[in-house]
Amino acid sequence: MILSQFDSELVFGVDTCPPMTNAPVILRKVLLVAVASYLIVGMSGCRRGAKNTNVNLSPSAGSESESERSRHEQSLIEQGKEFYKNDQDEQAVAAFQEAIRLNPDLAEAHLRLGMAYAALERKPEADESYKKAVELFKKRVQADPKDAESFFYLGEAHSFLHQDEEAARTYRQTTRLKPDDEEAFYQLGKAETKLAHYPEAVAAFQKALELDPNDSRASDELQNAQEGAQRIREGKKHAEEMLKKQQANANGNGKTNSNSSAKPTPKRPPSNPW
Repeated sequence: MILSQFDSELVFGVDTCPPMTNAPVILRKVLLVAVASYLIVGMSGCRRGAKNTNVNLSPSAGSESESERSRHEQSLIEQGKEFYKNDQDEQAVAAFQEAIRLNPDLAEAHLRLGMAYAALERKPEADESYKKAVELFKKRVQADPKDAESFFYLGEAHSFLHQDEEAARTYRQTTRLKPDDEEAFYQLGKAETKLAHYPEAVAAFQKALELDPNDSRASDELQNAQEGAQRIREGKKHAEEMLKKQQANANGNGKTNSNSSAKPTPKRPPSNPW
């Protein structure tokens, strides 16, 4: 029998050899297993790669988050300062409290919260805030002894607590670290005036005016300090004069007592008549 081309096994690629009949099935299974293994290994490798990528990115992501939080905290402080300037003291308190809620170690927020409380005549809360500010600013200047700004704010907190000796000491340190800080010299002069250290106050106000000749506050305070210094000089002069008088009186009394203690000269007996 003659086969047509449509019956040819060569045209359709049909292999009728009995021993090779199951080979394609086995091959497909092997290929499927190999592909599956490759995919599993590949996916596992991708997961590890993703994990490592997250670890590498996490520091920068964390830093960015910290930076954003810091900016937000500072923004709240600036809002509170603006409220305080505009006599919106309740709003100022709320802004500073929120900043402290986000970061309890914000020394400036505690200081300004105390100022807002003081404006509302809430003295106990104000004093507590000032004390917390003193604690935090002391830590900052201990960590960085050249931090002039922290020394200045520490002086402010001491001043608000009427701790004038400490205030003068920290303001003085501020002027050493930052000799062009006019405000520090002005506040130093005020602290010295409260302590009746008028010559020191005069020197501080004169330096403040040297740095800013238009500071009318320093001009007024300088005049007060000069008057105080004059009173001190007059008081010393008066005290010296009184001391001299007392010494003169004491010397005069000593001579009188010396004369009174001498034996009186006996009177001559009346002469006999001639």
